[in-house]
Amino acid sequence: MSRKHAWIALALCGICRTAAAQGFEVGGGIGRGCTGDSSGFCSGQTGPMWALHGGYWITDYVQIAVRFAALPLDDFTHSTPRDDRFDLADDAEARRLTRIDVTTRNRSRWLSGGEILYHFAGSRRFGFVLGAGIGELSNRMTLSCAPAGCERVLAALGSRLGTVTGGTGNVTGIAGLSGPVTRRLRISGGVRLHNFAGENNSTTEAFLTAGVRF
Repeated sequence: MSRKHAWIALALCGICRTAAAQGFEVGGGIGRGCTGDSSGFCSGQTGPMWALHGGYWITDYVQIAVRFAALPLDDFTHSTPRDDRFDLADDAEARRLTRIDVTTRNRSRWLSGGEILYHFAGSRRFGFVLGAGIGELSNRMTLSCAPAGCERVLAALGSRLGTVTGGTGNVTGIAGLSGPVTRRLRISGGVRLHNFAGENNSTTEAFLTAGVRF
């Protein structure tokens, strides 16, 4: 075999290995998450998380994916005692309130976006995985208040009742372990840091994911 033929054979082997590594993967996961606070890491607001993903193996080591995750959060109520801002309300009865109680229900944080993952041991063995992602983060909640007339005060303070949503960009760092259980089933576990050091817009997520490869 000539040197030229040897190089062609090696190139064909590489192409075959890459083609064999390619494939679609879909799956879901469970985990635990917490929102950030002024410390930039993790607050006392925690909850169970669920996630869905769909991905494609570009090579035996590199995977790209689209992922959606949700973090439901507990309801809470806080009180605001009367101060000079109450005088901004456009109703005389509302201006005489001594305090208002605001209740937040149906709270959740949603994260969506694309990710790229590098599997150090390849797709056929267990090993470390690192990755990065970019997408969006949105918060959803429903606000109500008491007593009657409180909505006038909230309006004067720039808040409103009902369903409230807000969003921002999301940058994710991923670290963990991943490997095959069977020829088609793969499990992964680790940590995702969303908007790390982004204070209230940051989220820390411990995850466990199962994916089926086609």
